[in-house]
Amino acid sequence: MSLNVVVYEDNQFRAFYPLTYTRPVFTLRAGIVPLHLRLKRFFGNISVSCAARHDIAPFLSETVRDLPVNIVKRGDGDLFFVNGRLRDPGNLAQLIDKCTLNTVFTTDDGIAGVFLVGNMLKNAPSIATPEDFVKLVSDEWGDFTPVQTTATLYRGLWDIMADIEGEIDADYKWLSPTFGAVKDVKIHDGSWLIHREQIFLGEMVEVMPGAVIDATKGPVYVGINSRVESHAAIYGPCVIGANSVILAGKIAGSSIGHTCRVGGEVEESIFHAYVNKYHAGFIGHSYVGQWVNFGAMTTNSDLKNNYSTIRVTVNGDSIDTGSIKVGSFIGDHTKFGIGTLLNTGIAIGPACNIFGGILLTDHEVPPFQWGATGRYHQYQFDKAMTSISAACDRRNHQLSAHEKELLRKISENSVSDKGIIQWP
Repeated sequence: MSLNVVVYEDNQFRAFYPLTYTRPVFTLRAGIVPLHLRLKRFFGNISVSCAARHDIAPFLSETVRDLPVNIVKRGDGDLFFVNGRLRDPGNLAQLIDKCTLNTVFTTDDGIAGVFLVGNMLKNAPSIATPEDFVKLVSDEWGDFTPVQTTATLYRGLWDIMADIEGEIDADYKWLSPTFGAVKDVKIHDGSWLIHREQIFLGEMVEVMPGAVIDATKGPVYVGINSRVESHAAIYGPCVIGANSVILAGKIAGSSIGHTCRVGGEVEESIFHAYVNKYHAGFIGHSYVGQWVNFGAMTTNSDLKNNYSTIRVTVNGDSIDTGSIKVGSFIGDHTKFGIGTLLNTGIAIGPACNIFGGILLTDHEVPPFQWGATGRYHQYQFDKAMTSISAACDRRNHQLSAHEKELLRKISENSVSDKGIIQWP
């Protein structure tokens, strides 16, 4: 009998701003697959649904069509609510396998998950909302057994970036039995594939003369219909999403989403889909949302001159990351003009238009800002949407009504946290 799992967000989702303005924590990514898909790597044969904030749920339903959103089918087995911030499961899988009591699993950073045995679920509807189960748990909370686990939870985007190489390697090993034979791969003479056994090229991938893919330090995964152009160098562990083009430059230890155009230098960074970094410039130790455009020579700092640990400001809170390498956190649909310089540890909200060819010295830039340090103006929603729609048209993509409504709420600062899971 399979385990039914609900992956959820807790009240720490703001620690992952600006990326979680437009998505739940569990759809963030460190390796090849998003965090919620790793659960099958951790727990085996499970059925997964997800619980999301109400304001983002309609848009989320369009992007994770394989998962029920805010609908939980009770099923015949046990039910496990797992925190979407789960970093390393530790001994959680072993504990769940032996679990016969209603249990709350704790970590040093909070609750990792809540386990409900099948007998308890008889009091719940066969098809219910996550809130129905939260109420059910709340009524019986005093009878739940607390168990400390060795699992860990992500505290912020800097933790996810620190896991890029390890997660790519783990995802690659987990997925590799499913790769199978591929067709129509073109590897031109004059290209170099080093440690070919650690390189997966999807169907219709083309590697041009003069390109280098080096898997000496870890695997390289290139999705279907992507092209690695001449004078591009990819160093593993690295992921290139489907329908992407890698131009002249160097990409190392990074996870690039689908339909991206990436050139220049990228190191230890995560790009979501439709990112355009066509020109020269350096982006390192950064987490970048979808539909972000980097103008030529846009560059960030990811290391202080004195090598001290980097503090970031997220949702107004100053946090010491404990790391000496942290670059930029950039929300969806933000654009940068040519020559923009991003200071160490900067967080920039979604739908900003940053230009002027100067160093941004801000710690945190709110959503929908127009201009640069010292001279920001509120980016009017209608004008921002005109620019965003034009960018989407260039990729034959049309924004849905749900995404437009979510962006409107963000521009008005009217997005609520209703729908997060809070245990008693």
